[in-house]
Amino acid sequence: MSRTRARRSLADTTDPMHLRVVFDVLTGLVDDLDPDAKVTVADLRELLVSRRQQVQSQLEGDALSPKGRRPVVLDPARLDGLMSRQGQPLTPVITSDVASTRGLSSAQVWMPPHHTSFAHVHYHTGVGVLVLQGRAITLWWDDDGEMHELPQVAGQHLYIPHGVPHAAINPHPVPVVAAEFRSNPVFNADNELLPGLEPEVAARMALVRNAAA
Repeated sequence: MSRTRARRSLADTTDPMHLRVVFDVLTGLVDDLDPDAKVTVADLRELLVSRRQQVQSQLEGDALSPKGRRPVVLDPARLDGLMSRQGQPLTPVITSDVASTRGLSSAQVWMPPHHTSFAHVHYHTGVGVLVLQGRAITLWWDDDGEMHELPQVAGQHLYIPHGVPHAAINPHPVPVVAAEFRSNPVFNADNELLPGLEPEVAARMALVRNAAA
């Protein structure tokens, strides 16, 4: 394939899922290259062939594995909880560690009264949240850096597209329990903190708490 044809094949699609796969593949290849080594075309081709064989073997293994076709029921009460990178107490439930999932993970989230998560962003992962108990507020920032908020009560579903900075706050005296779903088989992957937004989160939390008092 010529260079022009290769460039055109990568740029012709605007499908987000395809672009995400292309991004992940290119990132993996770049990470595998030694920046101090002189890489020839033959070396690069050998790397590409090796990576393709690894992926092919994994796909064939998944297709033949009974685990890949077996539904499972998972109880958050029987799983280990942790403190997430964004400062949220949660229990990962559906993850690639316990289920043969390729594009989905979930967790049960518990927000104590008057708790705030750290501002963060998932650059390649969409997020869905179903509040089961209590009331929460999601703060999010648009491309111009302006903050918005979305109140959410039990029974309502929230969706946050990938790449949207956000934080969750619970200004109320009762805890919030929620089920969170992510379009990534590893729940805590793709999570970058945004400390520059923390003053806005703290200020908004203080204002909402005072108004609710």
